[in-house]
Amino acid sequence: MRLIAATTDEEMLKVIIGSEILLGVMDYRGFSNMKGFQQFRAACRNGDERYDDLSYGFVEKTENLLLPDCAKEPLYARTYKYLNMLDREFDEIRNGTLETLPGERKHQILSKALEWAAAHYDGWELYRHLKDSLGMEDQEISRAGFELDEFYEDEAPEDEADYEPEDDYEEEL
Repeated sequence: MRLIAATTDEEMLKVIIGSEILLGVMDYRGFSNMKGFQQFRAACRNGDERYDDLSYGFVEKTENLLLPDCAKEPLYARTYKYLNMLDREFDEIRNGTLETLPGERKHQILSKALEWAAAHYDGWELYRHLKDSLGMEDQEISRAGFELDEFYEDEAPEDEADYEPEDDYEEEL
């Protein structure tokens, strides 16, 4: 089955259906080509056309939706809103950011996310998840109530970063 046409004009619909009957693509009351078209023409002239009498054709009638009708249908209303919102707002929805949520709700969601992580990861895996996936610093991990300091990465001060043990070893000789 394929879509032949979409129209809001009843007369145009009858022309399209009549053409399909003449071509032998649709049957009307069991007849195709000119015989089927004669049946369809007579029904149209009497105002008695029944689209259920079509074989190999289906007509779906819907109301003519206009832009103000968007508010009546939730899916259309949401789509209309998405099409017309600022890129920043749409990206927040698409990417799932929490920036637009009230502070307390954001806190509840993030707390639940941390509880989930703690329930599904242990020790080193939990530490790596908090660091790598959530981007938490060691101090933030501690403040969130996790006791994972055994895994904290020791960051040497910059002046110690240039320290080479081999140099010290040579001095001892």
